[in-house]
Amino acid sequence: MKEHNIFDIKVNEITFQQLLSIIENVINLKKKIKICYTNPHLVRLCRKQKSLNKVLNDFDINHIDGTGLKIAFRLLEKKLVPSFNWTDHALTFLSICEKQEWSIFFLGGDEGTVSKAVHKVIQSFPRLKVAGFLNGYDELTDDSISIINQSSPDILWVGLGSPKQELWVAKNFEKINSNVIQCVGDIFAHLVGNRLRGPEFSRKLGFEWFFRLVQNPLKYFNRYLIGIPYFFFLILIYKFNGYKKISSKI
Repeated sequence: MKEHNIFDIKVNEITFQQLLSIIENVINLKKKIKICYTNPHLVRLCRKQKSLNKVLNDFDINHIDGTGLKIAFRLLEKKLVPSFNWTDHALTFLSICEKQEWSIFFLGGDEGTVSKAVHKVIQSFPRLKVAGFLNGYDELTDDSISIINQSSPDILWVGLGSPKQELWVAKNFEKINSNVIQCVGDIFAHLVGNRLRGPEFSRKLGFEWFFRLVQNPLKYFNRYLIGIPYFFFLILIYKFNGYKKISSKI
């Protein structure tokens, strides 16, 4: 699995199908991995919080999420690297979990959202082994980990938002009895319809961010209208400086 480095963040060149194969092998062999993703928003967070780079680089797999990094690598390396948004594949993955009889635990969202997500998932996949769920708004303590460990799920989805989810997984990885611990962002809100997706054409063209901005301008103004230009400003600085590795001093 090829690795790339962008702003001192290690990202993996991997497709959804390849990641699925890795997850299957890890569960079958009773191993343990942690999975995250990187997008322009996380790049910006790492610029503000340098210690976050080390946290991300300690993950076993860090896949490229969304169009921003895909365009960046196209500009910088003249190469098309695979990227995918996990939300696009969530239902497919849950269907596979049902067929493979993998158990899954949901951690994140508020109490109403995550419980509704579990209810909706069970309706769609009645034989899916949902090991349990906890909301992400209450303080997560060792008792929370004990609740997760009581079921020892094959997969733990952690949807606490970035960088909270990445920091929590890094801190508690060794304590958790689960084979696959995966950061999934706001996936529970998407599952219950609280966070509407953009039309399919907007996703293919890489403009779903605009759809989200229109839905909630107060929440996403800084992230998109400031964050996206800032990200590509950094890319242009790198491109014209001609470095083989993007400088961490910008």
